Amino acid sequence: MPRSARPHRSGAKRPRASRAKPERLPPAARIRDYLEQIVDQANVLVLATDLAGRVAVWNRALARLTGFPRDIAVGRALLPWLSEAGLPELAQIMNQVATGDDLSNCEARLPSVSGTVARAVFNVATVRDEGGRPSAVLAVGQDVTALRVLQNQVIHAEKLATVGQIAAGVAHEINNPLTSIQACVEAVLHKATLATQGQVPNQIEPVDVDRLKRIQEGAERIRRFARDLVSYARPSRVEVERVDLNEVVEQALSFCEHVFVDAKAKLDRDLAPSLPQVRAVRDQMMQVVTNLVTNAAQALGEKGGVIRVRTFHDGETSVGLAVTDNGTGIREEHRASIFDPFFTTKPAGSGTGLGLSVVRNIVYAHGGQITFQSTLGSSTTFVVTLPVSHSLSHHIEGEKSTA
Repeated sequence: MPRSARPHRSGAKRPRASRAKPERLPPAARIRDYLEQIVDQANVLVLATDLAGRVAVWNRALARLTGFPRDIAVGRALLPWLSEAGLPELAQIMNQVATGDDLSNCEARLPSVSGTVARAVFNVATVRDEGGRPSAVLAVGQDVTALRVLQNQVIHAEKLATVGQIAAGVAHEINNPLTSIQACVEAVLHKATLATQGQVPNQIEPVDVDRLKRIQEGAERIRRFARDLVSYARPSRVEVERVDLNEVVEQALSFCEHVFVDAKAKLDRDLAPSLPQVRAVRDQMMQVVTNLVTNAAQALGEKGGVIRVRTFHDGETSVGLAVTDNGTGIREEHRASIFDPFFTTKPAGSGTGLGLSVVRNIVYAHGGQITFQSTLGSSTTFVVTLPVSHSLSHHIEGEKSTA
């Protein structure tokens, strides 16, 4: 083969097969995909619905908490789904926000695949489009199920501690009516014995009726005290209901009658008529009153004094409770710590240091506020304000079971 006929190889390269380049998303799509991954991997609960209430976002944290995977949740109408489980409050809140209501924080219950109920605190807000028009509702939350279980245990422990502190007064509370009952029974029995022997006329006289009434009153007092003691000491029911604050105060004061006797305290009661109802857990409200009254009694010291319990209207959206004692007051250096857990100025064995901390947590959980004013050596007043039932927006909800 002639040299000139050979193929020319210098610098020649064989063509290579072209590789397919990965498709590059537009910048806006890449950013959207990146944000979706952040939301899905976030260690907080993220739920979003469109304005019709259908689930649009259900991240992994929410799926782990409830057991419902994203492919089951996305696209479902949230209100019918949660209502079927008997836990509609989160969907109702998101619907309120979708229609223009301004709500920031709320606590709600969520169903789970296992049938238990989880609790979460959410921040709910409207998502708006470029034109400022509402386009979706976003709820970002934190699981507080274990925290609520622990709080309920602390609340119950403090209740039992209070019962222990006032146990010495239980015998006094029961012995007084029993003494009256015994005296009246002996008098009636003696007369009945003489009547059967023919020594006195066999007839009922006004004095006998009066003795029977005193027996009835004494028995009723024992029954009422035993009922209140059992009601207070049992684990709290956490169902939220419409509560008359005056009724709760009356019940708590009845339970604390012996506290006033032991403290040599005179009770000054001033309950405002026609108070609007509050939406609350009744047992927890009774614990608030009982703890504040017991605390006031202990502040009086050995000399005794006056405890004033007052309820009042606080504008159109709130009602209030004030408990005042004319005891020793609170030292300036103690005021910043007065609501801290386990802080107490009482002698060892006289208290857990949880009373006011528990009171504050209960009040906050009901959307209320608690403050105090104190003059050293003169008086102290604790004031609780609570939103009335129509203005309380799902700060606390009852639970049927706890995860």
